[in-house]
Amino acid sequence: MAEVFTGARAKFYINGQAVGYCAGVSGEEAIDYEPVETLDFLEVREHIPVAYRASLSAAFFRLVGSSLKSYLGRYNSDFGGASIFPKFDDILTSGVLSAAIHNTKSTDTESGESVPDIVALFTSVRAASKTFDVSARGIVTENCSFVAIKQQDESEI
Repeated sequence: MAEVFTGARAKFYINGQAVGYCAGVSGEEAIDYEPVETLDFLEVREHIPVAYRASLSAAFFRLVGSSLKSYLGRYNSDFGGASIFPKFDDILTSGVLSAAIHNTKSTDTESGESVPDIVALFTSVRAASKTFDVSARGIVTENCSFVAIKQQDESEI
C-alpha cells in the first residue's frame, strides 16, 4: 500500500543539519524548450530542450538574534560556518550549500523499522533573495529563495 508524504513528517536540512524552525519549503525543476521553426511551415516542428533550472524557497520563522545571515536555529548550529543568506561583504566568496527534504516516518521494507528518507535533494544551492513580513498579530517569517544546479528525488538518489 502506498504511503502518503505529509508536511508533519517532513524535515528540512541545509548542509546535512536540520533547520529547526522552518514553516514551509517549496521546490521547482524546470526545463526550457526552444521551438524549431522552419520556412514554409506554420507549425512548430519540434521543441528542443535548451536549459534545466532548479530552485527552492523556504519560510523560516524569524528568531530574535538569529537572522538568516547568522542563523543558529533550534539546535544552535551554524551550518558548518556557512550562513543561509550571505552578508553583503561575503556575497562573492560565499560557498554553495546543499538542501534536502526528508520523510522522517519512512519504513524500511526489509526490517520494518522507521528510517529517514530523502524525498528531494538540491545540490550546489545558493541563496538568491530574502524577504520578511511583519504584521500586527502574526508570526514573523523570513522567506528565502534559492537557486540550485540540480534537484533529485528519491527515484534518482
